[in-house]
Amino acid sequence: MTERLKKRGGRANPLETNVRKRARRDSIRRALLSTLAIAGALPVALAAPKVLSLLKQEYVDMIIPLDPRQRLHETASRLRQKGLIEFRMEKESKRMYLTQKGRDEIQRLEARERSIPQPKKWDERWRIVIFDIPENRKSLRNRIRLLVRGLGFYCLQDSVWVFPYDCEEIITLLKTELHTGRDLLYIIADAIDYDIPIRRHFDLPMR
Repeated sequence: MTERLKKRGGRANPLETNVRKRARRDSIRRALLSTLAIAGALPVALAAPKVLSLLKQEYVDMIIPLDPRQRLHETASRLRQKGLIEFRMEKESKRMYLTQKGRDEIQRLEARERSIPQPKKWDERWRIVIFDIPENRKSLRNRIRLLVRGLGFYCLQDSVWVFPYDCEEIITLLKTELHTGRDLLYIIADAIDYDIPIRRHFDLPMR
């Protein structure tokens, strides 16, 4: 759009230009946080290619900045100032890590993009997500926890999460995106022992 305006001798709308710039900054910020959420840690020197790869996958229409490494460095500095990531020196290599505040932020962003419709009346059935992810895929396990927590699930145990409303479609989507297969299961149950804390959490009627 901007290039066409230039050729015609016109000028881009400043508001639209600012919106595009902000969208690009937000996309890079989100991609960096998402990459760290998956990887757990990332050498600064390898950050740019990985983040750019994620950007190309998730933001197909996004125009990659002319100097992505510089843009990524600026983004990482801002995230560090906000306490969302931290830098650590390990074996003469600087690495980036998500802080707890950063994990909370990526959870908030992902939950904002995904929501589960809440019916007017509860059908008195529980939706349970359980997962058994091997230790060598620990980063995936942590990512699943962030996602289900962000969706509003109640943590019954570390790898057992409960929700009162139908969410099969979104869980199926997550399984497809994360390639979990049988490592993540969706269960519908009529009853859970001692469900008072869960009912209280979701503000549901007591039996």
